[in-house]
Amino acid sequence: MSELLLGRTTPSPETYTPSVLHPIPRKRSPLVPYGHDFWRCYELSWINSSGKPEVAICEVVYPVESTCIVESKSLKLYLNSFSQSRFASFKEVEETVFHDLRTILDPEWIEVTIIPQERFPCLRWQETPDGICIDRIDVSIDTFQPDPGLLLTEISPVQETLYSDLLRTLCPITAQPDWASVIISYAGPQIIHASLLRYLCSFRHHSGFSEECCEQIFTDIHHRCAPDRLEVRCCYTRRGGVDITPLRSSAPVPRDSICSPRLIRQ
Repeated sequence: MSELLLGRTTPSPETYTPSVLHPIPRKRSPLVPYGHDFWRCYELSWINSSGKPEVAICEVVYPVESTCIVESKSLKLYLNSFSQSRFASFKEVEETVFHDLRTILDPEWIEVTIIPQERFPCLRWQETPDGICIDRIDVSIDTFQPDPGLLLTEISPVQETLYSDLLRTLCPITAQPDWASVIISYAGPQIIHASLLRYLCSFRHHSGFSEECCEQIFTDIHHRCAPDRLEVRCCYTRRGGVDITPLRSSAPVPRDSICSPRLIRQ
């Protein structure tokens, strides 16, 4: 952790510098069989062969089986290093990012998509996630560190999707707040909605990377509520020009459906 760029004053390189990328060993729970991490990066620009700047959005997705995750500030600095470097085409930029991230993450697969300016209008957002919002439930909350004991269930089985916009966690390096909407789809004994809201709010003073927090929520619900099927998606808001959406699931996620919908907060 002492080698990470987070929390340090670091000049932004303006010429292509892949060495600035920092991997972090992934702490994966054995109870999480499937999932991926989806990154959408809004600050990407380079110089084309004529010397004219180009601008694009970069989407990256890689599976929970990867050996490492990428440290967010290092990814931002890496993408900024393209700003005064020349690339002949969008495809060359895409292939360069693909190669560099595959090298440090060691994933089974990785997808990198460069979205050019003319396709920006295609990036529509959802005003609200699909499912039932639990945020208007009137509850008393006095626990601000994760407490899975707050999770309670009813005997009757259901199949439903619940969401909350109230998740706040802290970066484990800088202690800066990270904000997210959490979408939980499950089938099994019904989770008491008020108990789920108390549980999610208990993360308010918790330090953890977004991937680890999503994994902890999945694991705690798996332990306490014993669902037959479970999927947890944490849609973190943009910080440093990057929004991160980790997803953890008890069932395989089809490759053609992993593109995360962009919520209005992102």
